[in-house]
Amino acid sequence: MTHSTKTLVLAFVAAVMMGIPCTAQDVEPPFTWEGKGTGSFISEGGIEVLDFQFELSVDEQGMVKGQTRSENGDAIIKHVFSTEKKQYDWPGFFTRNIVIVFMLNEDGDTPMLSILNGRILLDKFLYGEVMLTTYEAGSDTAKALGIGDPEATLMEGDELPNSLKSALKKCFPFGTVKIVGDYKQEDTSAAAGSEAIALFNKKDLKDGYVYQKDSDADPKSVWKVQNGELRCSGNPVGFLRTRQEYSDYKLVLEWRWLEKPGNSGVLLHMSGEEKVWPLCMEAQLMHARAGDLIGMGCKFSENKAGKDSPISYTPRMNESNEKEPGGWNKYEIICKGDTMELTVNGQLQNKATGVNISKGYIGLQSEGVPIMFRNIELTPLR
Repeated sequence: MTHSTKTLVLAFVAAVMMGIPCTAQDVEPPFTWEGKGTGSFISEGGIEVLDFQFELSVDEQGMVKGQTRSENGDAIIKHVFSTEKKQYDWPGFFTRNIVIVFMLNEDGDTPMLSILNGRILLDKFLYGEVMLTTYEAGSDTAKALGIGDPEATLMEGDELPNSLKSALKKCFPFGTVKIVGDYKQEDTSAAAGSEAIALFNKKDLKDGYVYQKDSDADPKSVWKVQNGELRCSGNPVGFLRTRQEYSDYKLVLEWRWLEKPGNSGVLLHMSGEEKVWPLCMEAQLMHARAGDLIGMGCKFSENKAGKDSPISYTPRMNESNEKEPGGWNKYEIICKGDTMELTVNGQLQNKATGVNISKGYIGLQSEGVPIMFRNIELTPLR
């Protein structure tokens, strides 16, 4: 196993551990569980220890999505299996079998599956064995582990399916993990009863409009959807925007750099002439500058730019808290009336008041370097 594969596997395992406590408690979906964990893995140099972060969400229909992350890699949850919990005499104590399957290096030359075969204890503590196997599309092992199903689903019963037990016997054990976590605090910023809507359909670009400075370039060579994620080559310069205008909303999205980090941005309240760059407020995505706010042709009260500057500008409030290049970052942007708030990876980084535009399209910049986006959702605030 190469060092990069080992590292990715470790991240994978950590994420799994975190997801398990979520299913252990008697909580009805939908819910999101977040945690932190440590994995100990066998390597050529002995035992290696890596720290991880994990998130697992289950919706009303039992559909599962989630990811495990470390500084060196990430992995996507593909399936979750769980048995009924076994109650013991001690108050609040129980144990429950759970298996979480992750896909590693999905777009690379050697995709792998990492499996956490573990138990949940005391509601929030998960421990288990980490296993590894090669991924072969359509194989009996892949099918038994749920890979190839259109959705990952939470499966429960008295015991794990025989096909799954058989598949686990074919996997190579290489370490252990333990994770402690809790439920994410409920978001109260959205209007009561409102539901998040996906701005792009995770299949193609029909929900968006592409503008490019070089009109002869094929938009599909710049923007494409792969495995539900939106990839941008960065050239030519331009943007992908929604076909509908929005106001008063919470926008959530994730991004990461595919190669060397560079520049991009989230364009808010876009209007007027379609050009590079249109009238809008930009939530900056330039590497190490995420959280900066730029007004292109518009104004707001916190402007720090000079009197004769063609743009308005205010820097982020705190030091950069972006992940290392290659890691996923999360933007939460609230636009309400003449106010905007930017939160990066859970930390409030900027707030603008007196913004003189309050409605328009939402766009993503193509600005010179490859970048990837995912989980782009908008929740109305009224």
